[in-house]
Amino acid sequence: MDKHISPSTGVDFLDAITGVLGKTPEPAPEGRRASAVLIPLMEIDGHWHVILTKRASHLRHHAGQISFPGGAIEPGETVAEAALREAHEEIDLHPDHVTVKGHLPSVLTTANYHIAPVLGVVNSTPVLTPQPEEVDRILLEKLHPLLMRRHHRQEPRQYNGLDYKTWVIDHDKEYIWGATAKVIVQWSALMSDDWVAPKDDDNLGAA
Repeated sequence: MDKHISPSTGVDFLDAITGVLGKTPEPAPEGRRASAVLIPLMEIDGHWHVILTKRASHLRHHAGQISFPGGAIEPGETVAEAALREAHEEIDLHPDHVTVKGHLPSVLTTANYHIAPVLGVVNSTPVLTPQPEEVDRILLEKLHPLLMRRHHRQEPRQYNGLDYKTWVIDHDKEYIWGATAKVIVQWSALMSDDWVAPKDDDNLGAA
């Protein structure tokens, strides 16, 4: 179970994954499109899960991709406010049901976006509903397997004629790649090895 306590430090899993967070978000560099995503965590049956979405297939950008709820930061909004608003709009997760814990390292995308990840713990059991204009379906994934480094790999891709490598999270059912995968990989890299080591009951795709 990922609610375990480390015998060497007495720290539990939630403290370990939130202890690496920054108190403030990294600012978007000049010329980049400032955006924010929410990483909503829920504890279910002693395991921490993360809420992801599969973007609608008709969208102009990133159609069909697995993503965190999020989008552009509007004028006057903080990063956290934007992330919470987008999650409310996309999956009907009300901001009052989320306790913001902090910020993970940002991601720069090939499409010129600066993505600032905000981590929050869902403090209730909400009924989530995908907004069909933006979200095809909602995924609830066990967190620890996603953070396990043995599931992380890079593969070559091309954007506007330029070759690059993207991160991929190996998963039994979903193709998780790009900015979403990079957020997870960067998060895992901040964790000590014992917290992202394999455990017997951790299988991707078996939430």
